[in-house]
Amino acid sequence: MDVKLFSTPADESVSGLTATFTAGEALERGEVVYFKASDTKMWKAVATAAATSRCVAMAAEDISADSNGLFLLQGFCADNGTFPTYTVGGAIYTPEAETGGQNVPEQTAPDTDGDFVQVIGWAFTTSSVYFNPSNDIIEHA
Repeated sequence: MDVKLFSTPADESVSGLTATFTAGEALERGEVVYFKASDTKMWKAVATAAATSRCVAMAAEDISADSNGLFLLQGFCADNGTFPTYTVGGAIYTPEAETGGQNVPEQTAPDTDGDFVQVIGWAFTTSSVYFNPSNDIIEHA
């Protein structure tokens, strides 16, 4: 079986492997999430705590809390309005905090003792990313 991804999806869209999950809170396209086993919902991934640091997906659309929505598991996402301006080719990480009210990937690795560092992809353009979260997470000491 061949899988072909479109590396330059239109603004505000994704190309890749997707799945439907329930959002635990309101999410905007491009925000990264972890899976919370106790309620089987997707919540905003944050690198400052072990429980929330394992990013597994990215919201592929705006999703209301407690609603089903589409999540990108691996692939490309373009969003001029949600993403900050990335440095092309640079790694992206699970964020330490929201940027402009959104929980989008950061290009600065978490650097505070106790933070958890996870590479989740790289910037393809200044406003699009290739999302492919690593299963390796390192605690910053």
